[in-house]
Amino acid sequence: MPFPRPRGAALRDLLIAGCAAVATAAALGAVPLPASGAAVGSGPPAVPGAAVGSGSLPASGDVLGSAANGAGAADTTPPSEPGAPSPRNVYLNGVAGLTWAPSSDDVGVTGYQVYAWAYGTPANVPFALAHARITTASSTTAVTAEVYDLTPGRDYLFYVVAVDAAGNRSVPSLLTKATAMVEPPTPGPSPAPAIPHAPTNLRIGSGLGTGNVTLTWSTEDAGNSVVFIAFRRSSAEWSYSIDSVIPRTLASIGAEPSYTFQVIARNTAGTLLSPPSDPATYTAPSPTPSATPTATPTATPTATPTPSVACAVTYDATTWATGFIAVVNVKNTGSTPIDGWRLAFDFPLTTQRLTSGWSAVWAQSGTTVSATDQSWSKIIQPGQVLWLGFNGVYSGSNPSPTAFTLNGATCASG
Repeated sequence: MPFPRPRGAALRDLLIAGCAAVATAAALGAVPLPASGAAVGSGPPAVPGAAVGSGSLPASGDVLGSAANGAGAADTTPPSEPGAPSPRNVYLNGVAGLTWAPSSDDVGVTGYQVYAWAYGTPANVPFALAHARITTASSTTAVTAEVYDLTPGRDYLFYVVAVDAAGNRSVPSLLTKATAMVEPPTPGPSPAPAIPHAPTNLRIGSGLGTGNVTLTWSTEDAGNSVVFIAFRRSSAEWSYSIDSVIPRTLASIGAEPSYTFQVIARNTAGTLLSPPSDPATYTAPSPTPSATPTATPTATPTATPTPSVACAVTYDATTWATGFIAVVNVKNTGSTPIDGWRLAFDFPLTTQRLTSGWSAVWAQSGTTVSATDQSWSKIIQPGQVLWLGFNGVYSGSNPSPTAFTLNGATCASG
């Protein structure tokens, strides 16, 4: 059932904070800075509330102000990205406190939008535009805010968007975790359940084709009952990406030139969330410039793979029940480019089978596995590392291959 709107003093405080900026009665969702006469930037309508068990994140409906008529009509420059929010204690029931470094703008930041997410079923609910009030603000130090109408004791993820008078919106801030306050405090279970640790060392590698990337991270919760959730930031919003029970996964990307990822861990019930990992950003490779046309030779030689190569290979497999996922890194340790390649190795056992792979054309014959270049990965420059990978199944045990060749040449290990 929807959360009730604030009443009495809370509603009066909201109206006082926004009345100097209100030009129309439209509910635009941006929380105004409490400077006298500040105009509030417009924003998109609230996204649907996320299921949180005992209630829902509220869709923004409070009249918090709108852009002043004609203000910044020619302004097309968005504010800068807000600083990563940090949680702060606010001793009000169902309220979470946040603080962040303020954004800057060529004309002036006039408000912020706070978005919230809580684990639900399914997990791919969107972030919701939350009810929030700015409590203090300074152009040089910090912005503090209170997010209310939350479920007491519930863990949430938050991010912040800055808005200017023309309605330009900044790139979203990074994510943070905060817990809605329970006030007065109530006794909890003893011993208290363990809070999952924040994943660390988030890394991005090439994925399956051009629409995915590989995410890999470290965890202190190996062997514990946790599920990892990856989130993806575009230029406009954060969104749920994918779940994983192991510290690696494939995550989708889109047509934008850059995406940022963060990963959290949750307990199996979804009631406890870890802080987010440090961010990792994927940047699409720049198109290869066309070669300068040259005179057509009298005879065009047939292109062949480089006859002699110097290479090093690492093989890292994560195994469960009867399946596994392997990441294979291939490095050109020579001084010349490798133009065209075929990697080969043998499984130690006949019970190990390749099922699918990415970043190469994979095949298996008997115990021999091969990976052949694709058009976009044909050339390996000196010192360059290619990230390849595949999924497989096995029975009994799953030992790693011990020898690798590239174009017939034996590769070093590591």
